[in-house]
Amino acid sequence: MTVPKKIIRQCKQYNKKAQAYIFEKYAYNFLGICLRYIKDRAKAEDVMQDAFVTIFSKINQYKGTGSFEGWMKRITLNTALIQLRKDKKEIVSDNFDYIEADENKSKQNEDLNPSDMQSVIKHAKFQQCEIIEIMNELPEGFKTVFNLYVIEGMMHKEIAKELNISIGTSKSQLLRARAKLKVLLYKKALIKLRKQN
Repeated sequence: MTVPKKIIRQCKQYNKKAQAYIFEKYAYNFLGICLRYIKDRAKAEDVMQDAFVTIFSKINQYKGTGSFEGWMKRITLNTALIQLRKDKKEIVSDNFDYIEADENKSKQNEDLNPSDMQSVIKHAKFQQCEIIEIMNELPEGFKTVFNLYVIEGMMHKEIAKELNISIGTSKSQLLRARAKLKVLLYKKALIKLRKQN
């Protein structure tokens, strides 16, 4: 899904048709990026619109080296992270309180065999939209680090810099996110499988 160089050139000349072409081609995918970080759909749509405004206003900064799609995606991701900061949500910090009410419940899950959990999750055959919904149940910090590491492919050093946290905090958030996500998937899988029987 590459953008023809001609369209990029026209966008640099602020051609409305070329801008509409890019918007229509990428709006759905970029909304998906925004929804990974912002739960409220209306706000995520606003963030996506803001990302496109930034893309079109800064398009002359794109020099043609590297992927144009990757450049746009990075702007969209940055716009979503900026919105999180504006909302003054505690994304993550070195003083983040990891001990949640759920953590007490996690002791109940300690006797569960990890391979049994994996088997139950696998048999539930989750759709992508179901997994996204479950990921949205993660605490904000866990979800943000998980998305940046697993989905965006960023390294802990980059995440730490992006979120102004330590590398250790990033690693810890990811470990806890994975553990919590596995428990959430397992619980949802049990419900799903019961409904099927």
